[in-house]
Amino acid sequence: MAGRESRAELISYNINNTEICASAARISTTQGDAVEIFEKAKGNEKNEGLIKKVLASGHKSIIEHMVFTIALRNVSVFVEQFFIEYRLASFTVKSRRYVDFGGSGYHIPKELKGEDRSLYCEYMDSLFETYKTMLDGGIPKEDARFLLPYSFNSNFYCTLNARELIHVLEDIRNGRGQRVPELQVLADQIVEQLKRMCPCIIAEMEALSISGDSFVNPVGAFKENVRFQDFISFVGTEDAGAVNMLNKPSDPLKLLEASWQAQHPGRDRAGLSVIDQILHSSRPRELEQLSYTFLISDITLSGITHMVRHRMQSVIIPPIQGLNHSRFILPDTIKGDERLFEIYKSTLEASNCMVKEMARNDVLKKYSYYYALSGNVMDVMTTINGRELKHLIQLRACNRAQWEIRNISISMLKLLREAFPQLFDCFGPSCYVSGGCPEGGLSCGKMDEVVERFAANRIV
Repeated sequence: MAGRESRAELISYNINNTEICASAARISTTQGDAVEIFEKAKGNEKNEGLIKKVLASGHKSIIEHMVFTIALRNVSVFVEQFFIEYRLASFTVKSRRYVDFGGSGYHIPKELKGEDRSLYCEYMDSLFETYKTMLDGGIPKEDARFLLPYSFNSNFYCTLNARELIHVLEDIRNGRGQRVPELQVLADQIVEQLKRMCPCIIAEMEALSISGDSFVNPVGAFKENVRFQDFISFVGTEDAGAVNMLNKPSDPLKLLEASWQAQHPGRDRAGLSVIDQILHSSRPRELEQLSYTFLISDITLSGITHMVRHRMQSVIIPPIQGLNHSRFILPDTIKGDERLFEIYKSTLEASNCMVKEMARNDVLKKYSYYYALSGNVMDVMTTINGRELKHLIQLRACNRAQWEIRNISISMLKLLREAFPQLFDCFGPSCYVSGGCPEGGLSCGKMDEVVERFAANRIV
């Protein structure tokens, strides 16, 4: 399957962005209202120089008013994973639950030639072939996708401000992406476009690179020591995404009461409990004062992409370069079909042997991150506040959610209900929380059953 060129194209940016940033630089020290200052900035030849001067003095927030949308086309899903971990950006990704990726193609490092390239492509092609076999055998796309290697082509949109974009580029140049050639090429493409569109921020990026503020991540250590076992092992659906609560507030009700009083000084609760007041509020900021930390064990790489879409959390994800290539998810749909299970197992056994062979090759082992499969598992840790937990559980505990992330969200809810039942007994999928299903024609049609199950705390 032929590789396709990875591209990053800046398809949109806000108009008058230089004038807006220059106005932001002036507003704190200049007479006049916000519109007057902006009007005076139009056509002002000093704008770019002012922006560079303010940035050099350490006031970086002014370029947060400069916003870009990047179309990432036919990049590896490894690149997608790299990008979507940035919290101060917005992403929309082509879904592997609904789209057939059998013909998507995959990234082939340009360095690979001859036998190295043949072995690399043999590994990838065998996985795509089995992916198609699973689909032909009636396996849902959301389960067949576990076979897709992290080289397969992804397409997505990323919208972020200039300050965060510089952070991304700096991380590619000098941080965790510094030894990934594909990321370097994409960074080159973005920088070339920025030079034409917004030259005033290029100097800022170059200054950061020279300043020594960047960190060096020992990513090379992971790539030089590819992790695998001599045998493969499976994680069943009942064990995937096991959740443990590592930290919780010692007195959550006291925190809610204090934060409610801070937000509504002197206001009487009219006989309602503080929890009822908060849950019926259109702005339940009090819930943000409750933080819970979870360890999620044996979550698939696909599951991680669902998890990190919730931006308001602090999530720690180990480098893909360090995962164990020999451990895989075994979905029930494949486990229950003897013929397809044997094909699935034999493909993964063969791929494990090929990873072992590639790990002995000085050229191929550098690209071990592409050998990771969407069904490989790892452990992640996350800290989430109560308000984001409410949002996450409403979406992910729904019957329409993918089964792995649904099981994870329900496991989190069970622990939360044990820790603070007065609040978290009120949390659940949207139909349980609001009394209506937001899915419209895509509804599971079992709203009454779901509501009764969560109300009776039978969330198993």
